Amino acid sequence: MIIDAHLHTWDTAEVGIGWLAAAGLPPRAPIPDDTGARRYVLVEAAADERWHETEWLLALARRDGRVHGVVAAAALDGPRTAAELDQLADTAEVVGVRRLLQDGHPFEPPGLLEGLRILADRAMPFDACVRAHELPALTRLLDRVPELVVVLDHMGKPPVRDREAMRRWESDLAEVAELPNVYCKLSGLAAECRDDTELDSVTDHVVGRALEVFGAGRCLVGSDRPVSQTSLDWCERVLGLVPDADRARVAHDNAAAIYRRTR
Repeated sequence: MIIDAHLHTWDTAEVGIGWLAAAGLPPRAPIPDDTGARRYVLVEAAADERWHETEWLLALARRDGRVHGVVAAAALDGPRTAAELDQLADTAEVVGVRRLLQDGHPFEPPGLLEGLRILADRAMPFDACVRAHELPALTRLLDRVPELVVVLDHMGKPPVRDREAMRRWESDLAEVAELPNVYCKLSGLAAECRDDTELDSVTDHVVGRALEVFGAGRCLVGSDRPVSQTSLDWCERVLGLVPDADRARVAHDNAAAIYRRTR
């Protein structure tokens, strides 16, 4: 059994997602028909209207038994944060919340910190999506909310073509891993690479570094499909790098423990 902890699915005929076309992504992305036993955590995709997307994902989760749960979008720093998070926390299929912080979102506003504390009070995990150079700011922010369970998406998006930036990523990843409440998704690397050849050349090093600093007890696997596209099964590729004794934790157990269904 594998829990793919990071799958995107959409249908732009139902939910508007303005950035997809410019990124060269298809207008429709259904749950893939994988062979074998696999379940999915569906992750929000920065739709134009987040509540519309959440309702669409929840409807899909309720009719498709392969869906383990939904990581829904939330603003976290608005006047209705508490009410919005209460509504999400009362929805069985919602297993976490994501607020995109990458590309210049300020990490210092008191409203964001308060929103994360409210999220922790609701015992809901937070998916943190940042780029490599933003890892230090994220670490400083999360150090102030030690009670919050955090999942770092995509290993912090390592800049694989910049040798000096990769050295900084390794150091910064180790620093965020020092926070015991932070977990790491072994996901999203294909989106940082030009093609499968480049992906293959960096996978062992990048995934190995994440496993080294977080340990298998705090890593989980996710495909990031279809934003990340590979010719091989990414989840199987990653699990092949994990020692046999740890494979069940990375493949299934950690995701099941973090993304708990309320009923």
